Amino acid sequence: MKSLIFSALLLFIPLYTFAGGVIDEIDSLSLNDSLAYFTSSSQPNIYKEKGHESAYDRRVHYFRKYWAALIPTQVVVQNAGNMGLFSIGLGWDYGKHRQWETHVLWGYIPKYDSTRGKLTMTLKENYIPWSIYLGKGWGFEPFETGLYINTVYGHEFWRSQPQRYPDKYYNALSTKFRVNVFFGQRVTKVIPNNHRMFVKSITAFYEISTCDLYIRSMFTDNDVKLKDILGLSLGLKFQLL
Repeated sequence: MKSLIFSALLLFIPLYTFAGGVIDEIDSLSLNDSLAYFTSSSQPNIYKEKGHESAYDRRVHYFRKYWAALIPTQVVVQNAGNMGLFSIGLGWDYGKHRQWETHVLWGYIPKYDSTRGKLTMTLKENYIPWSIYLGKGWGFEPFETGLYINTVYGHEFWRSQPQRYPDKYYNALSTKFRVNVFFGQRVTKVIPNNHRMFVKSITAFYEISTCDLYIRSMFTDNDVKLKDILGLSLGLKFQLL
């Protein structure tokens, strides 16, 4: 029995050493770990299968791949931006260099002078043309832009113009949905692998935004200037995967 256990240990040690080397190569603590986040979402595939791949294998691979794409990769917290006092939501990033992001956020507007607080929902699309790696896990995204549509839940907001307003007074506009455009900048800190618990990186960002109603006001009212229709929004993005 002792000789059997000793033989098993001799077999386990090289296997453990090989597996550790493979894991380190996939998820290392080296400079490449930070660079991979800012340059490409693809990682080298160490487990390359040899031989023929059946149609069944390909089908299962694509099935898992597309279902996995539904898993959120980000958590986002943001204030202002015509979304409410604060918003929180989930996000997905995709593209060869993770240059596209889609966020779904739920926000809250305090009641202020109204009778009650209100909930909002926002569908947001971001585009980040490029990222600059600064070293030591820090990155800078000098420009981001995008648009988002948000709505406020409540009977006070309407989708089509009520009859109490003159004909076509709010033509093509409603108080139920707002279309917003924005631009901004972001700073990202990649967390080293040996310190990660729940997130891969943390990004702080600011955005300057406006909406369709404000833009319309600027063109219809000479007293409204560009600075009057712009708003500042701050937020944090936590990269999960």
